[in-house]
Amino acid sequence: MAKPELEFFNTEAIPWEPIKNSPGQYEKILSSDPQTGSYTRLVLFEPDFEKFISSEGRSSGRVLCHEDIWEEVFIISGTGFGISLNKTFKNKAYKAGYYACRPPGMKHGPFLHPTGAIIFEIRTRTKMVKPELEFFNTEAIPWKPIENSPGQYEKILSMDPESGSHTRLLLSEPDFEKLISNEGRSSGKVISHEDMWEELFIVSGTGFGTSLNKTFKNKAYKAGYYACRPPGMKHGPFLHPTGAVCFEFRLKKE
Repeated sequence: MAKPELEFFNTEAIPWEPIKNSPGQYEKILSSDPQTGSYTRLVLFEPDFEKFISSEGRSSGRVLCHEDIWEEVFIISGTGFGISLNKTFKNKAYKAGYYACRPPGMKHGPFLHPTGAIIFEIRTRTKMVKPELEFFNTEAIPWKPIENSPGQYEKILSMDPESGSHTRLLLSEPDFEKLISNEGRSSGKVISHEDMWEELFIVSGTGFGTSLNKTFKNKAYKAGYYACRPPGMKHGPFLHPTGAVCFEFRLKKE
């Protein structure tokens, strides 16, 4: 990929832009690769409750299929409702915390959004062998401790066993006492993944940069912040005074 190097920034600073030929839908492009067309974005769906309860709404819309791109979606807020794909997903509701992984060629939709919704979406043109997963509730997956990272837990949402590329939720327990101590401000280690792209979106809670450099030292991060880290980009250490949950996407460098 050729996405830019971006440490955590507030996505609220980016304006919503209407999506062409998709009335009631808006996007914020967070990062993009001009060479492949891969990109990460937030998508906002306006409420369509009147359409949802009408026979027109339940029979309208189109089935989507991206023949050359992987799509991973995480619902940040609001609701979605599958209306006509197949018996498994028809008339099924989706809410904040649901996740989908769609390989190239996987059919999905159409969806309505009776209360509106905001989703975090990653579209990638690359070779992967992740499973085909339509929206499921990530609350059903238990948190597992991360080895050698006390106070941190993960939920693996999808995995490519061949490359090690994976998507997960990452939970960091509150460490306020460590934050206010000199030990906390000087401890931890700078991290660098030499063979992985890493993208993160803070779903809830806060993070606090402690000693990377002048730009990011003592800077707070909160829900709605996003980072895109190419292989070799140094980052951290971070503390999490109120705890935090992040959505994390890691892609093996080709």
